[in-house]
Amino acid sequence: MEILWILVAGLGAFLVAWIDGANNAANSIGAPIGSGALSLRRALVFASIFEFVGGVIYGRFVSVTLLKGIVDVNAVRPADLIIGMSVALVVTGVLVTLITRMRIPMSISQSIVGGIIGFGLAAGGVNAVLWPEVSFIVAAWVLVPFLGIAVGFAEYKLFSQVRRFVTGKRALLSGSVLFYLTVFMAIFLYLLESASLENLVYSLTLGLLGAALLTGVYYRYVSRRMPEDDIEARDFVYKTLLISSSATMAFSHGAHDVSNPSGPLTGVLLTVFTGQVPSGKVDIPYPVTVFSALGIATGILTWGYSVVETIGERITPLSVESAFVAQFSASQLVLVVTRLGIPTSTTGAIVGAIAGVGLARGVSFVNMRLVAKIIGFWFLGVALTALATFGLVYTIISI
Repeated sequence: MEILWILVAGLGAFLVAWIDGANNAANSIGAPIGSGALSLRRALVFASIFEFVGGVIYGRFVSVTLLKGIVDVNAVRPADLIIGMSVALVVTGVLVTLITRMRIPMSISQSIVGGIIGFGLAAGGVNAVLWPEVSFIVAAWVLVPFLGIAVGFAEYKLFSQVRRFVTGKRALLSGSVLFYLTVFMAIFLYLLESASLENLVYSLTLGLLGAALLTGVYYRYVSRRMPEDDIEARDFVYKTLLISSSATMAFSHGAHDVSNPSGPLTGVLLTVFTGQVPSGKVDIPYPVTVFSALGIATGILTWGYSVVETIGERITPLSVESAFVAQFSASQLVLVVTRLGIPTSTTGAIVGAIAGVGLARGVSFVNMRLVAKIIGFWFLGVALTALATFGLVYTIISI
């Protein structure tokens, strides 16, 4: 019977990873496709590579939260944890697949958290759920889209004031600075393990040096291909920045969302092989992370086009410049919350940032009905996943 549940959990985890890639590919490539900076085929391949790399390198930070930070695993029996996590994966995968067919960008992280809460209630009762931690996560769900709006709005306002003075070589220099900041943030946050002075200096040093090295490569690449005309040169630099910020967003999304399948799957595997619920410090097995990252990459390549139009074109019209601002704002926000280990909505960050950019140009530029519809589906998804998982788990363990 335990082998059967391993198979169920494995298939459920791959389904969650696959539909995560299919539904959330638009988070990283919707803006560049909508603005015309990348073709659909090239964008899908591009996103799948960076999502995989981000998931493998950064994926451990949020995975442990999903495994031990939603339900008190010591309050449920080992057999119930195996059943509960497996059912949560399957229910989440099926539900998000149905919503993806409606071309609605869904938060898979919110859905899997809802499933885990449902399992906890069914297997251990109200006291099995870590409500203070869940409250913090829910607060982050609400806060992140508004942070995305605020950051996108502020950065576009600043950008629109500065861009008129940025042409030719100035565009390349300002672009290099933004590229440097993006790379530095990714390296620094990854290496920052504690608040100790030693670790802080180590993270800062490698972040500064690594970002400098990659920025040098970026500068050399762009300077050799930049058109002579000042306006065309500026547009070319913005296009390269949009693509690089999309790479960061894909990396950030893979890093954050690989936890959705890998956290619950790790719980099932550890419980089956040890006979006990996971306790103490838990490390997510590297093969599980790779398996989940591959699932996300596969979802992007096979069905990633499904929600691209909704993100890239229907919320607000995007130019290369406005798409870059939205993508840059969202990618930095997602990197920070991922490093903090908070299972929040990467979709919320990019939808918020795109809406913020649109609002900076005027309320009429934003499809507020669509934004409200997307947000409504996020919270409906949590409730449906929690209820379905609760019902199935309660029925199975009662037999």
